[in-house]
Amino acid sequence: MLVKKRIDYYPITVILLVLGIDLLIFFFSNSLWPLLIWMPLSLNIKGWICCWNHHHQHYNFFTVRWANRLIELIMGMQTGIVGEAWVLHHTLGHHLHYLDQSLDESAWKTPQGRLMSRLEYTFKVTLMSYPKAFKVGQRYPKYRNKLIQNLLLTALVLGVLCYIDWLKTLIMFIIPMVFLLFMSVHETYDHHAGLDEEDPHKATYNIMDRWYNLCTCNLGYHTAHHIQCGRHWSELPQLHEEIKHKIPAHLYREGTFPFNLITKIEEQFVELRHQRS
Repeated sequence: MLVKKRIDYYPITVILLVLGIDLLIFFFSNSLWPLLIWMPLSLNIKGWICCWNHHHQHYNFFTVRWANRLIELIMGMQTGIVGEAWVLHHTLGHHLHYLDQSLDESAWKTPQGRLMSRLEYTFKVTLMSYPKAFKVGQRYPKYRNKLIQNLLLTALVLGVLCYIDWLKTLIMFIIPMVFLLFMSVHETYDHHAGLDEEDPHKATYNIMDRWYNLCTCNLGYHTAHHIQCGRHWSELPQLHEEIKHKIPAHLYREGTFPFNLITKIEEQFVELRHQRS
């Protein structure tokens, strides 16, 4: 079977659907208005794809190499984070060092020991994301070479699209790529900031909101993810059940907007139904 886990048809289908809409509007729109309308509307969905891109790098979607490379190219064009950037900066960097802020590639603490603000963290980690990926790549030349290949291929595709129509390429691809790279880092501030711990069960915040975890493919089970980062995202709730007695209560947070709003509306609707029954 081409796909390792049947449940991955869910993110794969959405990724390809978004790509299809992007290309359809890019090639067949005679006006910029469809691009200017679709681009901001698609940012939220592409934000979910940032999470799925992350999951794919820990547990590839496909059983064959060419399919994994192709989906990585597509997700890189959608999110601004090419395949091996996740592997080097995140898997071989952050996951190994998140308990040590002097080494963490996504450090939320300054060398002087001060907790960064969200804005400071976002700009510093984003601007240094690719340089740090290359730095980690010095220890892993195989992945560094793949990162270079992925960047060159992405630049080639963007170059071709720019040759066809540079303004459409800027609106449909380049601006979202830059924006979502920043937003990906912005969201990770909530995962660890302020948790200077040696125990991995106490070093990560979690979100149990079901709508959040539906759209991010269980990114909210973040302690479980760090305990066993090679586990498929669909298995994280089960792993969480096994370790939740070790996670302090203050490490659970409400889902971010709009998921928290959807959950509150759902809860009020359920309560209203109970009152009527």
